[in-house]
Amino acid sequence: MSHDRRQQLRLPVEICVQQYLPGGVFLGLTRDLSETGLYLTAPKLRDDMTLLGAPLHLEFALPGTGDKIWARGKVCYESLDGELKGLGIRLQDMAERHKQSLHRYVDSVRRARLNNLLWQMNQAPARLPGMIGG
Repeated sequence: MSHDRRQQLRLPVEICVQQYLPGGVFLGLTRDLSETGLYLTAPKLRDDMTLLGAPLHLEFALPGTGDKIWARGKVCYESLDGELKGLGIRLQDMAERHKQSLHRYVDSVRRARLNNLLWQMNQAPARLPGMIGG
């Protein structure tokens, strides 16, 4: 049984994100993104510092759009992998124009990926079971 509570499919995308924490500003890199959340990988801050349940302020630019997003989020998942910390973040609050920008970006990436898959399927020669030849 899956414990994944996401309500939207996240798209694999790498975006540099600034995290504003009480100790300063830290950089991380997204692994995936949706309109309501993201997974962020960043260097560990301190071995004893947990962010689970903590509010974060985030800033990131959407690639190819020139749009910068400011959002408040909450850490819903946390993991350690060597010197890296992974954070599953639910986006909770952002200006309406930022929501719209994020929606347009996620929608355009989804459409581009779907169009690419459809194009690849159309380029592959049709092969039926039992056919000989190449």
